[in-house]
Amino acid sequence: KSVDYPEDEAYDLYYCKYNGWLSKELKALQHDFEGMLARGEQECSSRHYENITLNQMHAVYFPGMARGQPTEAEARFIGDWTCAMGNAACDMAYCAYSFCELPDGTIGRYGDCEGWDPV
Repeated sequence: KSVDYPEDEAYDLYYCKYNGWLSKELKALQHDFEGMLARGEQECSSRHYENITLNQMHAVYFPGMARGQPTEAEARFIGDWTCAMGNAACDMAYCAYSFCELPDGTIGRYGDCEGWDPV
């Protein structure tokens, strides 16, 4: 059902966090395709992006990958890229299912997250 995200990698955790995709609202939609699709459309309509090229995306994405995590600005740009590709709902669902903000402010994965279900 999900990517087996390596323990020694952190890019996606911060990509999800900086885009606001670890919220309880999105967790509640993770099993509601139509609801998540609509929420993805709403997310993308609130962003300001136009004609992001693959080269522009690479120029932002690869430096963050090389560092191991994106800056907030880089993560938001990649979120914009996802919207420019059509809709952010898939990434939003992936984030809501796979990661969570823990009470101490760190980002948990899978079983670290309250209510996580592998099925």
